[in-house]
Amino acid sequence: MACMPICAALILQMAVLPDANAASDTPRDLAISIGQRKDNLNWNIASGTVNVLSELKWENMAIFQIQAAGELHLKNDRRLRAMLGYGVIGSGTNQDSDYNGNNRTQEFSRSNNKAGGNVLDASIGIGKVLRLHNFSAGKLLYVTPLIGVSMHRQNLTMTDGVQTIPATGPFPGLASSYDALWMGPWVGAEVMVETERGWEMRARADYHVAEFSAKANWNLRLDLAHPVSFRHTATGNGIALSLEATYPAGKNLKAIFWLEHHQWTTRAGSDRMHFADGTVGYARLNGVNWNSTSYNFGFVRKF
Repeated sequence: MACMPICAALILQMAVLPDANAASDTPRDLAISIGQRKDNLNWNIASGTVNVLSELKWENMAIFQIQAAGELHLKNDRRLRAMLGYGVIGSGTNQDSDYNGNNRTQEFSRSNNKAGGNVLDASIGIGKVLRLHNFSAGKLLYVTPLIGVSMHRQNLTMTDGVQTIPATGPFPGLASSYDALWMGPWVGAEVMVETERGWEMRARADYHVAEFSAKANWNLRLDLAHPVSFRHTATGNGIALSLEATYPAGKNLKAIFWLEHHQWTTRAGSDRMHFADGTVGYARLNGVNWNSTSYNFGFVRKF
């Protein structure tokens, strides 16, 4: 977890930010956008004899999100970029399944519940713009290698419980939570082309290395401690892909639309259980998977 502030400090040092007197002469872009996003997250654990003992799935989470992104134009064609986004989960489903047999067999318990919560994303990075001539169109082709650090948090909830195996129906009081955090450095590259009538098209791909951690409160489990019933830790990686289009909408103002997809996974990790009597137990976290697809629309203001 120490990587995030250390890497961020290194990026800022690399940027060699202009002094206060020169700041007013440094071009800056600020983008504000809103959009819709769909997320899925799942994880499962093993016991000593069963390779998948318990599995949790949050699926089809519809998220309304707002994002702010800034770009600072530095010397020698360097760009310092930062992004902050927040979203609220409006709908989605959760399934909690437990098994007595290997490979998800002998399922003895299943509940299907309502998903909710919120998400938070932040990133900072720096890159250098390389200008290449696009001879066929008579325009410039821009390639920007980038490095940075990012944080992605999913604060997920389970409510409105319905027991489907055995089929006993709704049960009251479910208010459990699972708070997940992906944090670490990334490297990427962006390609931008100028098109006719002022359009700009960008494609970007980033590769992330992540430290994953999560804490959960299983509020109906009387044998577990509260507010932290168990913790998950693992290492993982992720891919982020995006396509973006901008078009002049006025003096120093551009309209922006982009699509973005994230695909993240962890290797095997640790499930540390905290029991109500103060003892601690351990199990194998087989893995965590998260994917997200979003589209956003907004405006970019150049200062």
